[in-house]
Amino acid sequence: MADTQNPALITYVDSSGANWQEFRPGSRRKVLYEDQATGQLTMLVQWDPGYRMAVVEHHAYDEHLYILTGTFVDQHRASGPGTYILNRAGSEHQASTPDGCTFLEVVPGRPQ
Repeated sequence: MADTQNPALITYVDSSGANWQEFRPGSRRKVLYEDQATGQLTMLVQWDPGYRMAVVEHHAYDEHLYILTGTFVDQHRASGPGTYILNRAGSEHQASTPDGCTFLEVVPGRPQ
């Protein structure tokens, strides 16, 4: 039976109290969870209007995005709030935003 009484198995993060960290010019993030050993990463990302990734991003791991505000654009389409995007390991894209956007990014990393 699962141990439902072990609070060490659950992590809570109040992102409203965390500061945005400049990641690249025009791009900020709030890291909610990170395990560098496995590559696991969960973060909120915010891009200024007109932001464009400087290079094509190649994905070593799956990347899950959920668009919260604004417009996220890659070479395939423009996506607005409520859109879920799965970039599978081995995929690549160079994303941008005309009007700014905020999204949740989850990288499950490799199994432990």
